[in-house]
Amino acid sequence: MSTSASSDPTPPHPARGTAEGSGRLTGPPLRVYRTMPARLMGWVLVVGAGVLAALTVVDVVAGHRAGLLPPVALAVGLGALGWVLFLRPSVRLHEDGVVLGNLVTDTTVPFAAVEEVTHQWALELVDRQGRRHSAWAVPVKRERVRRQAVDDFAETTVRRRGDAGTTAQGVADEVQRALQRWRLDGGELAPDGGGDLAPGGKDPVPPVAPVQRPAWGAVVVLAVAVALVVLALLA
Repeated sequence: MSTSASSDPTPPHPARGTAEGSGRLTGPPLRVYRTMPARLMGWVLVVGAGVLAALTVVDVVAGHRAGLLPPVALAVGLGALGWVLFLRPSVRLHEDGVVLGNLVTDTTVPFAAVEEVTHQWALELVDRQGRRHSAWAVPVKRERVRRQAVDDFAETTVRRRGDAGTTAQGVADEVQRALQRWRLDGGELAPDGGGDLAPGGKDPVPPVAPVQRPAWGAVVVLAVAVALVVLALLA
């Protein structure tokens, strides 16, 4: 009887196994980012819609049922707009990539396809084909007085982790750190066209590219919200 033990080949890094067009990340989620003004504005609209809906119910109970269509349409429309415009957009950071939830699209960007992380106008991920993928949820922070380079360096080095979700620069720093950890754990950039050999010359590294898909739920909710608001204003 042979005593030699056979071992299975080492499984690929989760990011390396992300197939082009799959639109999924295999790494666990780390954090979700939204700016505080967006959260505040979104909840103001949602709470305002709830208050308006409660007042409408009171009118119905009191027997005042005439002219209920405008307030009902306005309440539902404002709540839907608050969710689509401010609460749904987010940046979801995973161990092996980032998901950019914008108004009506979701873009999955695996770290294997990331060439650069920038924050000129918003959080932006540049893929290996030079395409930029921007985050609606994390725009750049505008300031009235232009900062000096030493101020930017000091803020970056002493910023708490809890503050990183409020600015594009802070989130870009977090994404860059996650990208570096992914690479230190064995993650590697995928070739542009695939077919290159992985380390050891055994298996070709599959092509990996960002995947953008329409968020049909958000599209429908946004269309209904706009229609209801217009109906309420015209009624």
